[in-house]
This record gives sequence, structure tokens and C-alpha cells, in this order.
Amino acid sequence: MATPEGRTTVWAKMRGRGDVYLLPDGRWMLTSAEAVQRGYREAETFSSSAMEGVHAELPVRTIPTAIDPPEHRPFRRLLDPMFAPRVVHAADGELRRQVRELVAAFAGAGRCDVMGDLATLYPTSVFLAMFGFPLADRDELLHLITTMVDQTHRSGEAARAQSEAASWALYHYMERRIDEKRAQPADDILSRIVRQDGDDAWPLGDIIGFGINLTAAGLDTVTATIGSMFLYLARDPELRARVRGDELAANAFIEEILRLEPPAPMFPRRLTRDIEVHGVHIAAGETVMINLATANRDPRVYPDPDRLDLDRADLGHFTFGRGIHRCLGSHLARRELRLVLDEFHRQIPEYELAADFVPRVEWPSGTVRLRELPLVFPVGSSA
Repeated sequence: MATPEGRTTVWAKMRGRGDVYLLPDGRWMLTSAEAVQRGYREAETFSSSAMEGVHAELPVRTIPTAIDPPEHRPFRRLLDPMFAPRVVHAADGELRRQVRELVAAFAGAGRCDVMGDLATLYPTSVFLAMFGFPLADRDELLHLITTMVDQTHRSGEAARAQSEAASWALYHYMERRIDEKRAQPADDILSRIVRQDGDDAWPLGDIIGFGINLTAAGLDTVTATIGSMFLYLARDPELRARVRGDELAANAFIEEILRLEPPAPMFPRRLTRDIEVHGVHIAAGETVMINLATANRDPRVYPDPDRLDLDRADLGHFTFGRGIHRCLGSHLARRELRLVLDEFHRQIPEYELAADFVPRVEWPSGTVRLRELPLVFPVGSSA
């Protein structure tokens, strides 16, 4: 376990070792904004096939994350319109209703655990609605995803067995739901995918792989970012007042949290040819880790990079990727985060960390997130 402050120290130490260096396990680490930008821009050289081992025990591919061009393009042509800003905007009323009801459930209690009462529940509810799955499945999905993520970076036979069992359970869950959508398609993302026919039809393994990938990526990463947002806000009343009262400041705050606290800080790539990065030769076939967390804090791009600064959010960040591998759900994630801020502050404008609470994140882990975040607040103080 580690504190968020300790994580800042870790990123600084990684940057301090250089823009590119060899890890003890034989992989290469790329830390600079320039190197990470190149990793995204040159997708044919920096192959995403290195990510295929994430669910190696399953007969699936990680769609579209681990697919390289040109095969990558047909998947994104179908999927991008399903997550376009206009689609997210059309769902705004339902997205807002869901978060409003979750906050209302604890607003009168004077305390809550942001992680357990809101951050884990809301993204799961959104995912279920967009895929056309019943809300009653929420607890089952949360258990499976949490188990998969928690055990991914732990060693030992027990951790491996738990991760594999959860992966197969999620596989069979998706298989059942796909059969239902084939029999009775509706107006949801999964139905549109299973309706593809002829040369455009997806094999079952690709549909399941996409479902698993989006479940894991869409739930746990938004959960982690919600926790990071409220940790910063609970510690800083002036920041909270500015974010609560200014729409532009709220948007800038979300971008700075995404920059400073990327929930998935590193991704592997496999080189398809010999290259030179910052004067270092790396051979074809080698694996490189593109480190978004250090690139997001590169002082050559972000002066005083460890400080949250609402006035520089226009500089952007790498948390949602770049180029053809820009995060498919980035528009949806940003909207979820903004609605959480709006609805929480509408009902609970003032709050602070529970006494004696020390925030901790588990590391290493597939996603960097708080385990709990207890807040206390006055009852009946809604704006």
C-alpha cells in the first residue's frame, strides 16, 4: 500500500532515471512526454499486441485496445459513433438521474465513503445502461472486475487462480448476455454489435473481448478518478469553492486530476522494428512501457509539474491516450466525472476527510485507486 503523496515521489524517481532506460526484467521504460507521444503517434512501430496477455487464459482478443492498424480501423469505425459527444449528450438526463439518486441515498447521513457509496456504483450503473444489461447485475460485475484487477499484479498460485476464475465467470456472463441480444436486440451498444452481418460480423470471441475490455476499462478507471477528485477537494476548501462555483474551473479541475492521477499509468508496447529513442537504441521485438504518469509530469511541458494548476489545463495530458488509440470512452468518462461533481455539490457543498483517515492506494495494481475515502459533512446544507 502507498499514499498518493508517495506515488508522486515514485513518478519523480522514474523521471530522474532518464527519458528511456532498461528495467531489470528486460523491458524498456519511456518516461518523457516526447517519447510517450511518439509511442502513440507511431502505432505501426509501437505495437499494441503487447497487451494481448491481459486475458491470456481466455479465447478472446482485447478489442480494440490491443489491435494494430490496419485491422484496428474497422473496429473504431463502428465503435466511435457509439461513444461520440452527441450520443453522450443524449444520455445526459439518465446519467444525471443515476448519480443524483446515489448521492441522495447518503446525503442525509452526514458521512459517506466516496469509494463504496458512489465511485464504484455509478460507473457500473452507466455501463449496464449503455450495454442494455439489468441493473440487478451490478454487484456481480463489480465483484468480478474488482477480483480481476486486484489479482492481476499479485504473484502466487492463489492470486492467479482467483483472477482466472473471475475472468472465466465474466466471459460466461458476456456469452449469456450476447445470446439474449441475438434473440431480442434492443437500442444499446451490444445489440448494435451483434447485429453486424456478412464481412462486418464480429466473431463471438471478439464481442466478448470487447465487452470485458470496456467493462474493466470503463468501470475501474472512472472509479479511481472520482476518488482522486474528492480527495483533492476535501483537503482544499478554496479549491472546492472555486470548482463548485465556476463551470470552466470544474472542467479544468477534471483535466488536471486526470493529468496528475492517471488511473492506469503505464501500458506495454512491442517494437516491430529497430528504433532510437532519446539516443538509445532499442531492437525490434523488445517490449517498452509507455509511462503516462511521468509524461503527464514532464517539467519540459508542465512547469512545476506536481502542482494542480487550473490555469494550464489547456496543455492537455496523456491519460486518455493519443492518435488511433485515444480512449474510446473519453467523452463519456469526462461527462460522468462532471455530473458527479455537479450532483454531489448540489446536495453536499461542504465536506472534509474523516478524522485520522490516511488515504492509501494499493500498489502494484492494474488500476491505481483509493480503497476508501470517508467524508463527513453537515446535514441539510445542500446548495
